[in-house]
Amino acid sequence: MLRALAILLLAASPLSAQRRAVSARRGAPAAPVTPTADASITLGSKKYQGSVDANCTRDERATATNGRFYYHIMYPWFGARPAPGQPQWQFELDVSRPSRPNVFDRFVFSFRDGATSGTIQNVANAKRMGSGTVRVTPHGEGARFDVTGRSQEGDVVRATIDCASFPSSEGAGG
Repeated sequence: MLRALAILLLAASPLSAQRRAVSARRGAPAAPVTPTADASITLGSKKYQGSVDANCTRDERATATNGRFYYHIMYPWFGARPAPGQPQWQFELDVSRPSRPNVFDRFVFSFRDGATSGTIQNVANAKRMGSGTVRVTPHGEGARFDVTGRSQEGDVVRATIDCASFPSSEGAGG
């Protein structure tokens, strides 16, 4: 009986609660929300702005020709819904590794807020949608992305997404 009580007390300890909070998968409904990116997006006459918990990743295995995206930014995280108190819109930006230094000319940007959506796609071996450019400005451990153009739907697009960092991806099972 005393042993069972000790186990219950240990399970209810602040340290145990901290371990449970840390083990919650990012983007999961119960996971704590920590902004990792600032986003300012204008689509037509509508403007969206907020600090969000975006999935900002960089894939060092990407080349200019292998079809992998070098930068991948997604809000909310894949398979997650925006947390309460966070912006309820969604965006994704994928940027290919450049074939010339600092010339990022292949990318996909998409945005959705209910019935409002916009897409720009300029990648090799795919149908072009809309038109535009992306400028990448690295800083510290992160980067700023400035997208300008016109969406496939005909709306003017201006987006600035600033990722604080690009954490190392975890291996399988970790």
